[in-house]
Amino acid sequence: MNVWIRKTRRRVKCFYCHKMIETGEYQVVCQYFMKLKHSEKTWTKTMHFHAQTPNCWLERAIMELESRPVIETRGRKPDAMGDEMKERRRKILRRRASVVQRIGEATNSKKIGKLSHLFDLLEQLKIEIEPFGGVPKSWG
Repeated sequence: MNVWIRKTRRRVKCFYCHKMIETGEYQVVCQYFMKLKHSEKTWTKTMHFHAQTPNCWLERAIMELESRPVIETRGRKPDAMGDEMKERRRKILRRRASVVQRIGEATNSKKIGKLSHLFDLLEQLKIEIEPFGGVPKSWG
């Protein structure tokens, strides 16, 4: 959408109050570029508003902003868990990271008995984390 202000060259009707904007008065011009979703057809919609008294363009802008509340979409989504639950989940995640690291060390030293115990610990951690938001996708 393009918005600019200019002096009126010819009389036009205000889009908000439907009164005429006389030649030589200041006006705010808003131009929307529109397009149908599944078509190549495009067109523009031009609206003229009073720039001085009455401030039709300000009133219309406030109406537009109030009709479309801003929803924040940037960043990480807020987590519904409380601080205590988050801390308990983090402890389980840290224990899992420790077990995975020990599995790596045990495979290098080829200790089969220790590996089976560590894999049992991994399964137990999957069960423990279930009430705290479920098993992460990375655990596969």
